Amino acid sequence: MTQVIIVIGSKTDLPVFDESKSTEVLDSCGVSWELSIISADRNPGKLTDYCDQLKNQGVSVIIAGAGMAARLPATIAAQMKYHTPVIGVALPSTEFHDALDALLSITRTPSGCPVLFAGIGKAGFRNAAMAAVQILAAGEDEVNKKIKNKLVNYLFNARKDPQLGFRKILGKEV
Repeated sequence: MTQVIIVIGSKTDLPVFDESKSTEVLDSCGVSWELSIISADRNPGKLTDYCDQLKNQGVSVIIAGAGMAARLPATIAAQMKYHTPVIGVALPSTEFHDALDALLSITRTPSGCPVLFAGIGKAGFRNAAMAAVQILAAGEDEVNKKIKNKLVNYLFNARKDPQLGFRKILGKEV
């Protein structure tokens, strides 16, 4: 079973996703993932069918990255009908290089359609991957503890990365 589904709205979003190293986070923590490219605007029927399949598969977390109007995260959240947490990532577009339009769209989803917001661009995807692992690590059974330990080890080993400014990880100086 795939634990984390990542959905982006266009092939043009692939370079930002690839450069984010988000899959490195998931792989290091032993989390299975799958990437799909489906536009909420250009393929609404396909997205609806895909979300129906995901509900039946028991996916644990969905990460959705989109630019411009960024309807993808909220549309997925609405289709999943509270079955699965959705984490949104705002992506830059040719019109808005700072992704402000996407950021506002994702953070202003209506009440009753929760979308967690992880950030913009590469950092947003990486934060989303870490948040997805944290969601999977919640709980006290052995699987949760194993994922949590792998995340701590990943963060401890990644502490020299200038993108991650950690001083302490679970009480350990880094």
